[in-house]
Amino acid sequence: MQSLADVAQVRHKVRFIGFIKDKSLLVTLPLKNGERMWMEEGQAFILRGFNGKYAYAFTTQVIRARAHPFPYLHFAWPPKVECQLVRNALRVAVSLPAAISQAGGQPVTVTILDLSASGALIDSPVEAGAAGDHVQLDFAVDFEGDAMKLGIPSAVIRKIYQKESEAGYRIGLGFEHISQNDSLILHYFINTTGRGE
Repeated sequence: MQSLADVAQVRHKVRFIGFIKDKSLLVTLPLKNGERMWMEEGQAFILRGFNGKYAYAFTTQVIRARAHPFPYLHFAWPPKVECQLVRNALRVAVSLPAAISQAGGQPVTVTILDLSASGALIDSPVEAGAAGDHVQLDFAVDFEGDAMKLGIPSAVIRKIYQKESEAGYRIGLGFEHISQNDSLILHYFINTTGRGE
């Protein structure tokens, strides 16, 4: 959220709690230097959000700040919301152990940092290939309490760059071939993770 009274003001992170349609939006109270920022009724703000697929932005006014049962804000229902497709597939932040390997090569242990039905971003100790190379990616996801192993036999390296502050690489992968069964499990995992279930 960002005050309309001072567009140069720092943006403050808040957490979306919920809404009452056509009436109000509820978000957590922002903090500044560790202190709660109390808002005056009628104060105008720009709110921006991202759900992993779409970016949203709108202007609204504070209806009321509340301290109980926890500090939160009521914002007026926005008359207009700008929405822009950022990604074709919902992408969720994760931290999943995985293995990546090229044809005939030894698998390398990596960590999946974010995941969608069409690709992933991984943290790798080695380059594991070059842009355009095809690799195998193996990992497991939680499916209703069970660990389901998934194998992506043909993931193409879309981008690769060396991390600045520490050793290792970040590698962006695009999934080209995935079985129907694995695809269904992956969609289920991403959708439930994206909704916070």
